[in-house]
Amino acid sequence: MDRRGFLGALPALALAGCAPARRDRIAFRQDRRSWRRVFARMPPALAACVDDPAHEVQILLTRIRRDASGGIATTHDQYGWTPRRWFPAMSMVKLPTALIAAEELSRRGLGLDVQLAPDPPVLSGEWPADEPAAEPVARSLRRIFTVSENVPHNRLYDFIGPGAIQARLAALGYPDARVVNRVGAPVGDGRNTRSGRLLDASGDTIATWPARRFDTLAFPYGRALAGRGWMEDDGRVTPGPHDFGHGNFVPLADLHGMLLALALPAAVAPSRRWAIAEPMRGQLLRIMAMMPRDCTDPVYRDDASRDGLARFLALGGSHDDKPASLRLTGKVGEAYGYLGDTEYVQDLDGGAEFLLSAVICVNADGIFNDDKYEYDEVGIPFLGALGRAVLEDERDRRGRRDPA
Repeated sequence: MDRRGFLGALPALALAGCAPARRDRIAFRQDRRSWRRVFARMPPALAACVDDPAHEVQILLTRIRRDASGGIATTHDQYGWTPRRWFPAMSMVKLPTALIAAEELSRRGLGLDVQLAPDPPVLSGEWPADEPAAEPVARSLRRIFTVSENVPHNRLYDFIGPGAIQARLAALGYPDARVVNRVGAPVGDGRNTRSGRLLDASGDTIATWPARRFDTLAFPYGRALAGRGWMEDDGRVTPGPHDFGHGNFVPLADLHGMLLALALPAAVAPSRRWAIAEPMRGQLLRIMAMMPRDCTDPVYRDDASRDGLARFLALGGSHDDKPASLRLTGKVGEAYGYLGDTEYVQDLDGGAEFLLSAVICVNADGIFNDDKYEYDEVGIPFLGALGRAVLEDERDRRGRRDPA
């Protein structure tokens, strides 16, 4: 077990290799006839959202086919995809942070049972009094992927540091992604990160990591101005578009590609694959597919932790539990009137297999930070209906439609 300190080690991981050529990026096409079939399966009022500019809908779909020898073929489709459009990265930004943290542990020959113990003072804008001083990485990941808690993400953010995160994303071919702030904290809070210790299961120190200073990166495509106004903490509304240019941002195609590379490494170029040991990759996928009710540490049992809020696509808008034959592996996000989800869908009964990513804006009044968004009325039902419609269409394509 490597017991050296972390100072100077993370950049070596992050900068290893060179950025992939642009030709390695996923080439999305648009098959309008296929999308018409999908949208026809949705309730008309929800299907109408896809072409309403106010909703800023973007959808990416990777269809997966396997041959008799286990070989994988993929086709990539899109609807409304606007690569340079700003939208908040939401909690979907936790996906790359978690995977880069797993890479660093894997590089050191460590497992997800090791504990992260950031040093005080607490810099995050959200760190409850009952938050443990040290926590196993596996527990942090369960909190991130089941109910999308912010603090465990911020723990990983301090561990890796934004500079190493950005360098690693660029090396993987995602130079436009920005993971430059903690989640649930003021913009700019991520410029300084805490030092900390890596502990074994007994609480003994394995290694340390340093505090870091990071000069943040701006939105890569110019100014990120959005909305009709911004509500201040005192209730006043500052009129005009709000500038989101220094917050987190990850293009939808990047999130889609990151999940594809984790779930199906053979489907992407070697330069885009995560450097995560195979046993740990399996653990990650199991955690990312866990429903809140299946988690035993921590325990989630309230209505706010139901399956449809853990996985919007296919389950959104329903209070029913996920069918046992359906496996959903991914990450949802919700912020400022935007909802997003990227999911690897495995339909064990019907045989369908695909990746689906989507974002929708449901902020009718155009005021950000006022908590008046149409999540329950429009956003979550839309994503649920979209996921179910794609699933039904994929089952039909295979000629094995589920009788139910």
